Amino acid sequence: MNAEPSPTALPLRDARRTMRLSIFEGAFAMFFINWTSGSVLTGCALYLGAGPLALALVASLPQLAQGAAPLFAWLAGKLGRRRVAVALAAFGRGLWLLVPLLLLAPMPKEAKLAAILGVLAVSNVFIAGNGTLWLAWMGDVVPEGVRGRYFGTRNALMGVVGVAVSFLGGTWLDRVPSPLDFTVLLSLAVVMGVVASIVLSFHAHPRSDREALKMRAAFAEPLRDRNFRRLLAFAGYWQFSVLLGGAFVVPYFLSHLRMTFTQIAVWEAISAFATLAIGPWWGRVADRVGHRPVLAFTTFLAGTLLPLSWMLASPQHIWPIWLSAVLNALVWSAIGPGVFNLLFASVPPATRTSFVGVLVAVMGLAGFLGGVLAGPLLSLFEQLTFDAGSFVWTPYHWLFSLSALLRAGAWLLLRRVHEEKAWRTRDFLRGLVPS
Repeated sequence: MNAEPSPTALPLRDARRTMRLSIFEGAFAMFFINWTSGSVLTGCALYLGAGPLALALVASLPQLAQGAAPLFAWLAGKLGRRRVAVALAAFGRGLWLLVPLLLLAPMPKEAKLAAILGVLAVSNVFIAGNGTLWLAWMGDVVPEGVRGRYFGTRNALMGVVGVAVSFLGGTWLDRVPSPLDFTVLLSLAVVMGVVASIVLSFHAHPRSDREALKMRAAFAEPLRDRNFRRLLAFAGYWQFSVLLGGAFVVPYFLSHLRMTFTQIAVWEAISAFATLAIGPWWGRVADRVGHRPVLAFTTFLAGTLLPLSWMLASPQHIWPIWLSAVLNALVWSAIGPGVFNLLFASVPPATRTSFVGVLVAVMGLAGFLGGVLAGPLLSLFEQLTFDAGSFVWTPYHWLFSLSALLRAGAWLLLRRVHEEKAWRTRDFLRGLVPS
């Protein structure tokens, strides 16, 4: 996978304008993202009586939806990325108007939950398609030399916006009875999501935003690239490992630690403000040493220190959760953009959309398998709970331990991925330690 200059690169002035506009689009989108996922959606599912399997589906269905990404890569090649991306965003977000209506409908809670899971699955097919095209689109817009810094800064700013959104949502949910609380919040989320889609339609695009792909080529062409297959192996393994434990982090906060929605918003705030400082720094580091060594280091931390900080907490002592918020920022501000920046640095711009589509699909399917498997495992581990006085080892602890073990070994697969001019991980780690 050797990168080459894009023949359709935007003029610098248009690129800068679109990069600024993308910040505003992301700010509006954060309302939709935060209020249709995470603690809000988990809380809504718990209100409707969700068990382990339903909670696993809440976390993993959006991952499954990403399996359709190559289909949208092919469609964008026919109709143009901007047109398809905007349509997918507007339709996928608009579908969520059904959820407030379902919450108010005279139906049993079990039926409401099943219908909402259906909306979640269908909506996220379109939202995942939009995300795939947006990644390829912005990969063409942002100049390669500043890509790490730009996405690091953008992610950090979105985190700060997410703080305000989370506090608004958490305060509302803690003070207003159900189902009115979820109904109003989800309705407002749809409005802001549609506004974000409108802002997205004003983004500039390279002169040619179409790739002449046959349906089969959209899936098969990237798989012929040996280095890309290695990246797929790492990314799929990583996503499976993450969702195996990550699907139950918010339920663990709400059910076992008995945290309020406002406390979860505080946790998100700490993480967001830490990301504001750490994210741009990781971006500058990755632009200098390469994305591979940064990913190797941060995925190892995400498999060791982060799950440990969750497991050390108890309902009486939740201080490790505040520490986990900082660790969350430390690892995910590098991992989140790092996987795709590693891809962007290594694939030809002319076929970038198809590569992104296949990567997103593999990560989504692997994440879905991890999340769905987490539900039965949690039920199985209920037989292995034990009380050690002030500390109770729960099924969540078993699940987090298994996920941590798998995460910590992800760097072994990453070693096989080639990145031009990237430092060796050992040299990067030596540079982190003052001599």
